[in-house]
Amino acid sequence: MVVDGGVARINGVIPLEIDGWLPTRPAPELSGAAQPGTHRVRVLVELTALEPQGVEFVAADYSIEGLGVTVPAVLWSSPTRQAVGQGETILATLVFEIPNKAIALVLEINQNARLSLGVEHHVGR
Repeated sequence: MVVDGGVARINGVIPLEIDGWLPTRPAPELSGAAQPGTHRVRVLVELTALEPQGVEFVAADYSIEGLGVTVPAVLWSSPTRQAVGQGETILATLVFEIPNKAIALVLEINQNARLSLGVEHHVGR
């Protein structure tokens, strides 16, 4: 998908309960259990700068929307903000807490671009 200065794609949508992933540094926001009726997903996003102005990643610009669902904020992200020049790539990890029964989810980037999250996050549900 085209974003300002380049392209973005999702490399994975992985429920944290499946692989037990945790960040290398302590993350208090991920230390407790997910709220009842929800689960946490790790969304792996790749942004590549194709234009001379480069690409800027700001985690706060990302949200999840679906049928009857809005998750307005990232629970945890690495990096939280990064800019790269033409020809460079940003690999970002975003963690969201989403309803268990959520369907037709998309990752929205600052209300300008949308990437489908597919159904991988429903595995085992």
